[in-house]
Amino acid sequence: MKVNEKNLELLERYIDHLIARNKSPKTIKTFKSIIGKFIRFLGEKSVYEATSWDVDSFLANVRKNGYQEKSLYTVAVAVKRFLEYVGAKKALEGFEYPRRPKELPKYLTREEVEKLIKAAEYEKDKRIALRNKLIVLLLYTTGMRVGELVRIKCDDIDFVGMSIRIFGKGSKEREVFFNKETKEVLQKYIESMRLKGDNYLFPGDNSLHIHYVTVERIIRRLARKAGFKKRVTPHILRHSFATFALSRGMDVREIQELLGHASLKTTQVYTHVSRKRLLKDYMRIWED
Repeated sequence: MKVNEKNLELLERYIDHLIARNKSPKTIKTFKSIIGKFIRFLGEKSVYEATSWDVDSFLANVRKNGYQEKSLYTVAVAVKRFLEYVGAKKALEGFEYPRRPKELPKYLTREEVEKLIKAAEYEKDKRIALRNKLIVLLLYTTGMRVGELVRIKCDDIDFVGMSIRIFGKGSKEREVFFNKETKEVLQKYIESMRLKGDNYLFPGDNSLHIHYVTVERIIRRLARKAGFKKRVTPHILRHSFATFALSRGMDVREIQELLGHASLKTTQVYTHVSRKRLLKDYMRIWED
């Protein structure tokens, strides 16, 4: 099938727009893939000739090909933002987002996180073991995103204040904190790696810092070693931090600030998780 070349040019301009707005590499990669599929679906038809029927047909097509509800919503967001950027008004007439599934965040218990840490300690290479243990601890005790983790520099760490300066979505700067256990591992790791100044905390083999995909693979491998059957990701460790902090009485607005959520509504989902956990704990006291 032939593809409209001008549509491809518009896609490249839109990707440049995302890069210029400092969107995360993960977002850029996802949007480029989705919009590329949409353009191929249109064939020779220009995006300016496309209608909301074409958008609906595309969404129906990806749904039939196995996309889940959550993924379908992401597809709709990517396509809509692209069409808005290029000014394809005809395709946006009557546009409606598909229903967004309401899911409670998945999380690990404190005990399960300890199993991940233990799995890291059993690595044959001691430096790799220390690095992996630190990765788990930082994701869990700070609640930072994986994209924020890989961009930490030594200069961003304050051992006296037990805090790290990180740059979140849209390069928004914020401060997160770490506990004593993380501090000890962090100091030991930096010393063993001989890192200083503007060195990245987690240098890559062929790049300045490791890629977020590398971290995802590390967490998946540790989860398998720890005997988990469920899927474990860096983002689940972020959810685990928020759930644990809420269960220990931390204010939801404080958690919002630490997570870097623009809206309190995003953070309030953890109150539902906390209630669900509360019910389980309540039922347990009545068990014989």
